[in-house]
Amino acid sequence: MKPILFILNMPFEDGPGKMWVCSHCAMIEGALQFNLHWQEHVDIRRIDFAKPREQVVELLGEDNQWLPVLILKDKRTITDPVAIINHLANEFGGAAAHP
Repeated sequence: MKPILFILNMPFEDGPGKMWVCSHCAMIEGALQFNLHWQEHVDIRRIDFAKPREQVVELLGEDNQWLPVLILKDKRTITDPVAIINHLANEFGGAAAHP
């Protein structure tokens, strides 16, 4: 099983006429652009902002819909965007987040 990375489709609406980006998801999207080979190793799922986020709920439960989230083979999760990027770089090569 590949690790599963859930990030938000952006931009998204949250409030009438209010458009947003998730800064954490945007950071990961940027890293994905520089590490295109990660797509071969990770199941990347971009999902809508609205809850419930059924795909996430199915895997992690209703109380764990925080995004971004990387779900590893053993069901461990990583939610910190820098930790996600660094984990992917360590596992699959490529550019990590500069300290």
